[in-house]
Amino acid sequence: MGLLVVAAVVAALTIPELRSELAGEGTDGTLTVSSCEAHTKTHYGTHRRTTELKFSCTGTWTAQHGGATHQDVTVQTSSRFETGTKIPVVQVDDTFVQPQDRDPGKDAAILAFCVSLLAFGSYCLLTTTRNGPGFTASWQRLPAATVTGPVLGGVFAVGVLAALVCSFAL
Repeated sequence: MGLLVVAAVVAALTIPELRSELAGEGTDGTLTVSSCEAHTKTHYGTHRRTTELKFSCTGTWTAQHGGATHQDVTVQTSSRFETGTKIPVVQVDDTFVQPQDRDPGKDAAILAFCVSLLAFGSYCLLTTTRNGPGFTASWQRLPAATVTGPVLGGVFAVGVLAALVCSFAL
């Protein structure tokens, strides 16, 4: 039951963000850079250490089709920009991001993983009891086992495969 609740809550939080990214919502504009600061983030692996270099650029953002202007807007970038450089930035709600950072792949992967969790959670609800039978015996005791088992297994497999594709390919 816990898997179903977690999957439903995470999906409910992810869907609006994914919908916004796919619809291209937000206000296009231009950030005129006044300063950029470098930040390093160190990642420790089992055999090596890597350092990632990121930049925070601050400046004045102006909407593309007139209207709003915001001072002291900070945007995370992957490269340093000189003072006075104009870069495209999208305002979404109260945040400012570069257009290429609005990647729906990670949100789609999270949603696909939630689908597989829902399938697995449903299987657990239908078959599991404390100190009950093993996986094979539980699988054969499913209600309408010739339909329910392959459907739940297929939904789980498609969810996991879609999560992998979305996280690595998109």
